[in-house]
Amino acid sequence: LMAMLSHEIRSPLHGMMGLTDAMLQMPSSQPLQRQLGMVKGCSARLLDLVTNIMSVAQAEKMKLEKVDQRRPDTPVDFGAIVDEACTMIGNSIDKTNKPLLKP
Repeated sequence: LMAMLSHEIRSPLHGMMGLTDAMLQMPSSQPLQRQLGMVKGCSARLLDLVTNIMSVAQAEKMKLEKVDQRRPDTPVDFGAIVDEACTMIGNSIDKTNKPLLKP
């Protein structure tokens, strides 16, 4: 979730920063150049903020994972898991409605 959120926020920011840089290189009036410079500075600060938030969230996640690394209280029944997997595969069909396993 964090990677997807990071990508969804950072990608448009990088696009805005790239377009702003391209517009700054084009000839324009002094007030427009100043405003574009402000947009560039604000987008850079926003990107830094997003990066810092994502770093803090990742650190908190790692901290919580270290606390919760306990074994489950109930034992795992591997035989039941294998039986269930075999049943699922035995009942599965491919794209042409043919069974995956031959009877």
